[in-house]
Amino acid sequence: MDEEKKKEVRYDLSGRYALTEAVRGIVNGYPHLTEGESVAFATLSETGGLALYPGGDGIIEKETRSVTGKVRQVCRYPFYVLFRAGGLTENRKAGAKEWLDGLARWLEQLTEFPELEGRRKLLGFAVLGPAYLYGVDDSHVETWAVALAARYENIYQK
Repeated sequence: MDEEKKKEVRYDLSGRYALTEAVRGIVNGYPHLTEGESVAFATLSETGGLALYPGGDGIIEKETRSVTGKVRQVCRYPFYVLFRAGGLTENRKAGAKEWLDGLARWLEQLTEFPELEGRRKLLGFAVLGPAYLYGVDDSHVETWAVALAARYENIYQK
């Protein structure tokens, strides 16, 4: 009988605070935002808007420790960007999906990032899947979503 040892999921509990504002700032730099448009943090009106929702704390993917007590972690900060609008025609639905997919592709191509709090450093972004229809309410307002993750390094002394 084979016993599989389950890998314990560990988190960078303070990583969310360090990453949220930086990621939101980067997302709001997307060149296809229209004049005066911005991506809010975890706030969408019932009728429309754009928002970024964190997917939780930073997940530690890899950790190395030196004999001197230096710890290096590579972490993943999951988040979602939502696009909500009502009365979407077939072309506007396709446009909402393409806008989110375009944002995801743009984030993946970035190579320069702002400084983060502490000894954290952004490494890049990954798309966790294509944009999809998240839901439709009784008033036919649609919410489209794309799942993303920011990868970052966290270095500290133990």
